Amino acid sequence: MFCYQYNTRPGAGKKRGEARRKRVCPAGGLLTNAFRDGYNYFCLFGVIMMLLNVQELAQSKEPARLEESFDASDAFASIRDAVPISPVSAKLTASYADGVIEVTGTVSCKIRLSCSRCLEPTAEELRIPFEETFKVVSKETREPSEPDDDLFVPIEGERLELRPYVLEELIVQLPLAPLCREDCKGLCPECGTNRNVAECGCSADKVDPRLEALKSWFSPE
Repeated sequence: MFCYQYNTRPGAGKKRGEARRKRVCPAGGLLTNAFRDGYNYFCLFGVIMMLLNVQELAQSKEPARLEESFDASDAFASIRDAVPISPVSAKLTASYADGVIEVTGTVSCKIRLSCSRCLEPTAEELRIPFEETFKVVSKETREPSEPDDDLFVPIEGERLELRPYVLEELIVQLPLAPLCREDCKGLCPECGTNRNVAECGCSADKVDPRLEALKSWFSPE
């Protein structure tokens, strides 16, 4: 369930120091073509999308809390060996100051991955910090050749849809080499047997063919 309300707790986070991909969110539009389909700005049956009204946030001068759980299957459709098996849960706080919006919080989701050693499916609960800085820019004053600041994501218009940024951060934070367990023995490189299940009996003494001629030097006479 989505919650959108103002409160008096400070929600400003530190500015992100690493360079991020430059993105512009035009008024009424979304971020990238990758996450365009499936989102809109309508309120259906009292459930509101993770949509931030920039003008209201600036006028209130108080942080806004946003919470939502949503299905991310479509966003992961083109990602190999990564399937969300629970809704994505995002709990964010947005604060506004001098044309800059700081959004911080946490994003969590249970993902089914493939073990990088034995290739068996394994489930991992991801809980990652979310931190993004947006800067409100004007179409009239912004020059086309003006370079974007790597510390900010420039946005245009009065509405900011945060769900695509949440999905992007979740995908970026997927583990590169997931393991079903820390002591996973992996697959036998000779016969492909899963060594966690059975021992195949293949020799573990693998000699580099380029050094095969030197093997006799160390053999007992």
